Amino acid sequence: MSKKSDMRKLIVGVDPGLNCGLAVLTFDGAPVLIESQRGWSLTKLIERIVDLGEPSIISSDVSPAPSFLERLSKKLNAVLFEPAISMSVEEKHQMTRAYMERYNVKVKNIHEIDALAAALKAYQHYKNKFEQIDAKLKNVEGDLSPDNVKDLVVRGYSIARAVKFLRGLSASKTLTTVRSGFSQEERFRNLVKELEERLMLERERVRLLKDINRELHLKIKTLNAEIEKLKETLKNVRSEQTAQIRREREYRRLVEEITSLKSKISEQESQIEAYRQALAHFQRLSDLELKEGLTLLKPIESFTKDGLEKSFKLYNIKAGDSVFILDSSGGGSATAELLLRRGVRAIIARGAMSYQALEIFENYHVPVIPADKINIRWIEGLPYADPEEMKKLIREGKTMKASDKFEILKTILDDNLKELSDEKIKKQ
Repeated sequence: MSKKSDMRKLIVGVDPGLNCGLAVLTFDGAPVLIESQRGWSLTKLIERIVDLGEPSIISSDVSPAPSFLERLSKKLNAVLFEPAISMSVEEKHQMTRAYMERYNVKVKNIHEIDALAAALKAYQHYKNKFEQIDAKLKNVEGDLSPDNVKDLVVRGYSIARAVKFLRGLSASKTLTTVRSGFSQEERFRNLVKELEERLMLERERVRLLKDINRELHLKIKTLNAEIEKLKETLKNVRSEQTAQIRREREYRRLVEEITSLKSKISEQESQIEAYRQALAHFQRLSDLELKEGLTLLKPIESFTKDGLEKSFKLYNIKAGDSVFILDSSGGGSATAELLLRRGVRAIIARGAMSYQALEIFENYHVPVIPADKINIRWIEGLPYADPEEMKKLIREGKTMKASDKFEILKTILDDNLKELSDEKIKKQ
């Protein structure tokens, strides 16, 4: 074999760009090198790679592969591997994390992660085929290099053809060392056999090159179609000045959006701080409740949808809580149902409450205690009541009921009807 064929064959993952990432693996998947460098030129990158061995595969983490990798693979006479679809960030991190744990290697930045993910993607693509080659060579006589067989398979050979090709190369070298003691007829016979084998190998090579040529023609056709599409797109683009104006407008829009987002973040941070302070405040009040045996009446400023939503956010009204409605007017059955869905245990109400709301609370057995019937203590700006006093008022029936409202309204209506009847009699 030539010196080049004896070199270690490599899988090379590259993340091109201003900061270029490079990851080099053996055909067994073992790490050879993982590094990155700013401003890596194509020439310097090639020098770095060939110092490590002979690259068989140049791999990309995106599809289609960048033109930089196409040029690199051509310069190195390597196969360009690109995934069926571009790798997601999650897939790359998951794949590289497991690999780094297994081989105890570290990466310094995202460019090295992308390069390593590209190399691993190519390795996983060929892994089963490589394992088949290793198993096949155990049963094959001779001293064939597994890496050389794998290199040919990557380039399009079947395993059988690759083995046959490498055997032929080995045999041709053996023929050149045949002892000069052979007869002229034997030498001619051996020479003819050698030439026939070479012819067979060259025919195989020509067939493979035709296949590659066919694939390249298809790729050229695809690229030509893409070029035509790009030309059509370029026709639709106005002038460079218009494009520059659009970019400037987009830049201003993004700056404004960033400013707006920063403002929102600042507001959110202020709100979070307010919530932290409120939480600490409630913790102190909770300790006070336990100490003095009082129940917090979570305040609701107005018995409206907006008033309820505000209190839900401020005081985290939840199942088992007692609430104090400072203004009970304005709410109906829908408002009552909204409060009931929080699972409140009892309601202290200041002022008159609608018949519809009281009826809903009655149906769900939630007592509504008039504020003037109970002793309310204000501690650090929040109302409290004695739970035993609340239970006593509920037992004694000193709560607001829909039937009470109905009776009051009925009495008022009866009085009005009586007055109208009396006036009618007087007029007669």
